[in-house]
Amino acid sequence: MSAVRLCSRKKALSAVLLAVGLLAACSPASPPGLPMEAPKKSVMLVMKMKNNEYWKTVQMGAEAAAKEFNVSLNVQATEQEEDVPGQLALLNKVLQEGTNAIVLAANDYEALVEPVERAVSQRIPVITIDSEVHSGKVKSFIGINNFEAGRQAGEKLIALTGPQARIAVFVSGKGAKNMAEREQGLLSAVANNPRVQLITKEDCSEGPQLCEELTMPLLKNKIDGIVALNAVTSIGVAKKVEELGAGGRTKLVTFDTTPEELEWLQDGVIQATIMQNPFSMGYLGVKHAVDAMAGRKVPPRVETDTKVIDAENMFWSDNQKLLFPFVK
Repeated sequence: MSAVRLCSRKKALSAVLLAVGLLAACSPASPPGLPMEAPKKSVMLVMKMKNNEYWKTVQMGAEAAAKEFNVSLNVQATEQEEDVPGQLALLNKVLQEGTNAIVLAANDYEALVEPVERAVSQRIPVITIDSEVHSGKVKSFIGINNFEAGRQAGEKLIALTGPQARIAVFVSGKGAKNMAEREQGLLSAVANNPRVQLITKEDCSEGPQLCEELTMPLLKNKIDGIVALNAVTSIGVAKKVEELGAGGRTKLVTFDTTPEELEWLQDGVIQATIMQNPFSMGYLGVKHAVDAMAGRKVPPRVETDTKVIDAENMFWSDNQKLLFPFVK
């Protein structure tokens, strides 16, 4: 074979090897014949407020479900629970930027209807947790029976004060349906005890500090008992009860199990609190969103449990697991 022909063959072989190398470098990492991995579905969790132990636990439950079901979770919340315009703005931003599903804890029963129904019209399923929206287009609601929880709180307070007592109730979040239902449940317990006087309803939607201010005159008048219907009101009232040394004299029943409330429960400032299960709400919210995105049927309503926790039963092993779900 001549030297010229041998040189030509070497050049041709080099060109082929170079072309193969370039094709390998440009080809996708996935083996030939296998489809590229589809991007994760996205779920938007819109909560009532930031920097609150209850909502942090909701978020933990949602994150656990997102990891289990392999979806991307984006979490948004307003600074304060009563910031309805802020939550509306968050939802409008979500709809502009796009998401595959929404899990919503609504700050207002009526005001959030329009963006929720707009989301559904864009084929974005909406799951509500904790509190509802006045729309039949929501796929599922996950939360407690708020009427029953309010009744439990009222009955516990009356058991503590006795059947002849002067009591007060503290509320916040005027437009939230769950607050209205808790109040109705409380009133039903009072109606069954005609010698109990509900002398005032105080609205401290502006925050815990207003709750403290509104609590002071009641304690000075030696009111027998107070029910605070959410964590915001509970913390504000309990701070003032502790400050004025009225723990035990004025019976206090609260909602939720924040670290502050559990400490006050042990110290006798709070006599009982209504425990919810925010972790389950967050987890089931994302799970139902995943099912709805996949076209699977989801239950229209799931009621999570409540429990009356006091200084005695908070140390029972079953209750410890619910109060401290992340402590091994």
